[in-house]
Amino acid sequence: MLRTLIVSTSFAIMALSTQASPEAEALIAGTATQISNTQTGAGPLTEALDIQAIARFTLGKHSRRLTEDEQARFTAAFEKFLVGTLENQKNKLKNAKVDVIGSVDRNEKDSVVETRVTQKGEDPTTVRWRVMERNGEWRVVDVEVLGLWLAIEQRAQIAAILDKPRATIDDAIAALSS
Repeated sequence: MLRTLIVSTSFAIMALSTQASPEAEALIAGTATQISNTQTGAGPLTEALDIQAIARFTLGKHSRRLTEDEQARFTAAFEKFLVGTLENQKNKLKNAKVDVIGSVDRNEKDSVVETRVTQKGEDPTTVRWRVMERNGEWRVVDVEVLGLWLAIEQRAQIAAILDKPRATIDDAIAALSS
């Protein structure tokens, strides 16, 4: 009896933790609709992103040694790179059906929302969105497609550049521009 109670309580607690904030899922549902809409530009997509946070994360330990001007220049170059990357993916997703299929809270302000992208004549693709709430607003901080998280991958690439002897932030900015 006690064992049954413990097991059923554990399952109930696990079920509660798998549902992310409705706001996080709503952000992704709206963003996904905009991505698949052939008429929208990059504006609505970039509004969902926390570009400052993604750029800081991408710089990692190197952000501490940069001046405010260097950080601002990197963030501007990173935003241009990120918007270009997402626009390229958006073109591949025109008229696709995008459904929110589940979510998991990492904590009350950090969720991963999973979507299924289905294009006519192709197998569905799973896309995961890491969404964080700051100052009462949910924003996307990373996107995972085919097992690769965009911000994590960019962080590794930027670190590989900046870890080289005599490397400067201009080298990282140039890499984003190429």
